[in-house]
Amino acid sequence: MVEQISVLHLRETAYFDEDILNGLSRDLGPGVAENILCRALEDMAMRFSQIRHDYADGNQRALRKSVHALIPIADQVGLPGLARTGRDVMICIDRGDPVAIAATLARLLRCGEMAIACGEIGVDLSI
Repeated sequence: MVEQISVLHLRETAYFDEDILNGLSRDLGPGVAENILCRALEDMAMRFSQIRHDYADGNQRALRKSVHALIPIADQVGLPGLARTGRDVMICIDRGDPVAIAATLARLLRCGEMAIACGEIGVDLSI
């Protein structure tokens, strides 16, 4: 019997919630909001590095803690999809499903890297 292998083409999108970004800009001013966004993206980049390290070490407890710490940052700067994917990773860790952990974690990292790249391009918070 010959088995056929399917190749999935991933189409992840990372988007910033304009309402949250506009709220930050309105409440804090564009300069402060941009500073918060930049710092949050830098913090997320460091956390992604730690997440990769925790996963490579097989340390599920540390991985869960690292992912858990990422979620409020994503929520704060208007990345609801990233926060939701982080919650999915935590569910998979709690269920002890290594295949699901690998898949959801890969998605989290792809979305996160895309969000950081979008942030590096520059986001106008003065809308």
